[in-house]
Parts: sequence; C-alpha cells; structure tokens
Amino acid sequence: MEWKLPVKMRLFKILLVLAVLGTACNRNIPRGFDYTPVLLHLDRYDQHDSIGFNLATAIPKLVYAKILSGDLALWNSPDKKVQINKNVFLEMEKEARAPFVESQNFFIHEAWQLFKRQFNFGVLGFSFSGEKKKGGKIHYGYIDAADVIVLMKERYIPCNANGAGYLTYWDAIQSMSFDFNIVQFGDETFRTNPKAAFELEHQILYNDRIKKDFFQIPQVKEIEYRIIHPSIIKNIENQATFKALEDYINNNKQTILNAGGDQYFTHLSNEKWNLDQVVVTESWKKYNNIPFQELVSVQLFIDKKPVTLKPRQLAEMNVKIRLQGIEEYLSGKSFAFVMQRINSQEIASFESEKYYNALLNNEWNKIKN
Repeated sequence: MEWKLPVKMRLFKILLVLAVLGTACNRNIPRGFDYTPVLLHLDRYDQHDSIGFNLATAIPKLVYAKILSGDLALWNSPDKKVQINKNVFLEMEKEARAPFVESQNFFIHEAWQLFKRQFNFGVLGFSFSGEKKKGGKIHYGYIDAADVIVLMKERYIPCNANGAGYLTYWDAIQSMSFDFNIVQFGDETFRTNPKAAFELEHQILYNDRIKKDFFQIPQVKEIEYRIIHPSIIKNIENQATFKALEDYINNNKQTILNAGGDQYFTHLSNEKWNLDQVVVTESWKKYNNIPFQELVSVQLFIDKKPVTLKPRQLAEMNVKIRLQGIEEYLSGKSFAFVMQRINSQEIASFESEKYYNALLNNEWNKIKN
C-alpha cells in the first residue's frame, strides 16, 4: 500500500507542527464560532500505516462504479447546480495521469462549530481531483454526503493489520484520526499564512481543554487462519481436529446441506465425505491489554468444496474436540496453523508466525512493519 509519506515532506510537516506548538501552546482556547464551512485535504501518500486505513484511496474506489452506473450523483461543485454525466467524467479521466481511483488528492467538506469548549462537526461532502497528463489540475467533481452516507455506514473500509476489523467508512471519517491539512476555513484559504492552518488544527483538535466526540476506533481485529492438514504435518492435535470434524460432518450431513452444501452434494448419497481443509475466522478484541477470541465462522473444504458454518450451526452439530466445545478448543491454538489474513491484509505463509506473535505481544497499531 502506498501510504508512506516521502521523508522530506514528513520532516517538513513535523518541523512546522513543532514550530506551531512552540508559538501556540500558551495561547488561550480560540474563541467560539458557529458552524463554519471547512475544507480538508487528504494526500494518499501522507496517511500513516498505524491507523490501518487510507480514506484517500478507499473512498474513490468505493464510489467509482456507482458514479459510472449513475447511482451516485457527481456535481461540478458543492452548490449542486450542474451534474456531471458519465461521459464527461470518463473524458476527464482519460486526460489524467492516473486513473480516478489512484488520484493523489482527496477532499472532505465539513462544517465545524466551537461552542463553550465543545467542538462539533458535520460531514457535508467529498471532492476529487487529479493531474492532467499535459500538466494542470482536473476537478472531477463533488459528491454530497447525504447521497453516500448509507453506503458508507454499511460497508467496511479496507484496513491493514494495524487497523480495526469491522470499521465502516463512516466511522473511519468520524474518528478524525487520519492525516489532513485544513485548506479553507470559512473564507480563509491560508495562502498567505499556511502556518495558521496548522495552528487552528492543533488548538481545536489536539487541545485537551476542548471536548470532542470523535468516534473511538475499537481494538478489534478479524483474523483468518488455516489449520494445517495432518498429511502435511505430523501433529497429534491436527490429526485429532481433522478426524473429529470429519466425523461430525458425516454424522450431520443435513446441517452441511442446509449451510450451502446442497450446491455440491445430495442427501441421497451415502458416500463418505473427506475433509480437505479447515479455515477459521475469528474476531479478536483486546481488554486490559489481553486479546480475547470469538469464533466467527469455520470454512470446511469437503471433497474440495467450500462450506461455511457459523457458530449457531456448529452448536447444532454439538461439535466437541478433546472434550471441549469447538470455540474453546480453537482458542487454545494447540494445533499447527498458518495465518492467512488480518483484517483486509493478506499474510504470506512465511510471515505467519511473526504476525501471530505480534498480535500477542505488540501494541495493536504496530502489528504491520
């Protein structure tokens, strides 16, 4: 993922923020203001790995197909007087150096209020821009937040291993944890005094004396791993796991058929089913620095056909391994396994042990190197 800020740019911003802190730390809380239009700029290369997500890359990918299908209105500006049709949009994209979904710059339109030390904000919409092959900027247009809020509240944003599982696009925006620059506040564009934008950001967003109700991203991760087949590794626990599960599926064929197995099998067949592979998905949550595991699903490859069982279906089969319920047994991790995915990030098999140990021992925003 292209999330690393070039060293010179990051160093410049750090130095500028330090300069702002040096001049602003002793100042009073800024005077209150009513809801004021604010424009935030996000650079796809400025976003930190530690938060796990990248709004500047994820949102263009989320809306692109819907813009082309006409399901999502694209306007020439926030006043929404002229709608940009599909053909005009595609012509703009042809002139761009990079496809729309790979554009570097992304903008969020918000309204900010500061009243009696309480900071409030609302999201108004989103703008997209690119660069022309021959030089110059492309302004693709504006999407109203009201037109996309349902989609953003339903969909999970892609997150790497440092981020949170099950985080919606909308909650990611509401967290305000991403890297941005204020490029406009009311009528002020900060062109003659860019330092003032950093000072405003610090005084409002990072001042402990101002109350803020940002979404608190929970410490939760979605983990997927594959239990290694006993034909590959001679491990007594792996043998016990596969034998128990294979016995259960053959003794509860109707449950397997009801779970989607009827796409491949029939209840009329008396042939024994063979278990080829087991893939487990869990939700991990951290309380008091201790990770707790909750079973989400078990995917069984029966005669090379995938069937996914939820905890309710496993309970219906009364699955037990080593006299333990399946969720309790799996949480012990006494068998050999290979991590396949943390959140949206795929894990290479040779890095499985490293990532598993990081989950157990590292801060959860420092899982991915």
